[in-house]
Amino acid sequence: MSSNKLKLISLLALPAALIYGAAVSAEEMVMIPQGSVTPFFLKKDSVDSNAASKVKVDAFWIDAAPVTNREFQAFVSQHPDWHPTNIKKIFSDAHYLDHWKNTQGADGTASLDTPNPDAPVVNVSWFAAASYCEAQDKRLPSTDEWEYTLNDNERDKENLQKQIISWYSVPNRAPLAVKGQPANGFGVFDLAGLIWEWTADFNSYMAPPDSRNSGDKTQFCGSGSLSASNLDDYAAFMRYSYRESLKGSFTGKNLGFRCAKDAK
Repeated sequence: MSSNKLKLISLLALPAALIYGAAVSAEEMVMIPQGSVTPFFLKKDSVDSNAASKVKVDAFWIDAAPVTNREFQAFVSQHPDWHPTNIKKIFSDAHYLDHWKNTQGADGTASLDTPNPDAPVVNVSWFAAASYCEAQDKRLPSTDEWEYTLNDNERDKENLQKQIISWYSVPNRAPLAVKGQPANGFGVFDLAGLIWEWTADFNSYMAPPDSRNSGDKTQFCGSGSLSASNLDDYAAFMRYSYRESLKGSFTGKNLGFRCAKDAK
């Protein structure tokens, strides 16, 4: 058994009060306690017509910060099938790892030069993100887990909303290094204001199509109100709508991910 797994087992043996919400240095993960979250939209397979219904979220682990260029570069080195020159077209679009540069060492071997090793990796597809997490014996967080972690038991809710909306209003730019801002109450960094993040079931909700580019602002806001749990939460509307617009092979220059794992 690996030393990391032994450390994780030792931590799980501790009283819950000592580990819930505390960063785990062995794997840079945080234990999120059991709770509930109110999804912004209904799930596509939901039989409940009440969008405001709370969903139970079991305790789980989540990465303290998004996966970085440095970490993903190590993964690509160990799993060359995910190198930009080798990845199958069905698993990614043409912009996969677009911000990385192909270089050639003195020995003639090909490598990848990352612009900022400590910035979150972006331009990765859902398939690549899921494969990375699997290689770490982890998985992508569900949308409910991710939203519950962001909600942070509604601590500092007003300032969080302002931060998110402020970030949405700024044109896309290269992400800065992770952990540049304080962690939330759970001890998790960079859930808002740095990048968008993949979730395991990113398109499982009945979010309306994003019609901002159609010029019909009435349709954009109006359709978004259907089955919404909180009409004032514009930031959540943007997140759910953005996820629904994605496909597993898509990449984006501000789209990255972090991993999670079950607490059991």
